[in-house]
Amino acid sequence: MFDAELPAPASEVDELFIEPRIAGVEPVRRLRSCGEIYESPMLGRLEFARMPQGRPSFWRGELRMPDSRFALQIVCEVEGDDLPGSDQAACVTAFRRLQVQDAMLCAPLINKRLRELQLAFTVGVDDLVLTLIHLPPHPLTDARFELGFRARTVAHLAFTVVFVRGTPRSVRIDDA
Repeated sequence: MFDAELPAPASEVDELFIEPRIAGVEPVRRLRSCGEIYESPMLGRLEFARMPQGRPSFWRGELRMPDSRFALQIVCEVEGDDLPGSDQAACVTAFRRLQVQDAMLCAPLINKRLRELQLAFTVGVDDLVLTLIHLPPHPLTDARFELGFRARTVAHLAFTVVFVRGTPRSVRIDDA
């Protein structure tokens, strides 16, 4: 290698091309406290609840629906103590708009569960009202979410439907 450039001595190195490395510590952000309130135009007023390490914390709130006697509960799980994401707000808006279509998907599954429990009534699509939206931290990529319904004819029962990849899979029935 007779024609290769020899490395420049340290005295000839251009100081502008070398990024200085500064040792230091970034300031630590204060952790969000339980009970902190967040106002969102799409999600309403939400309250933060911190969970133990390894479990997602969540924001919980309630919207009064103008056309229903039942309030809509919203739960947005988050990583760490982040605010609810725009993807969660978009999903809440979509579920509110498509609640009739979701009720059509859920009514047969709810009625099947009522028969299994040997209860003497059924619910119709027109009876079901959306009352709960429970979203994971990344609702557009996570496979599971929950929607809750109440029926006008049996208002003492709450139906929570678990969706996996957009398909209702199971129903939990609770006394409200």
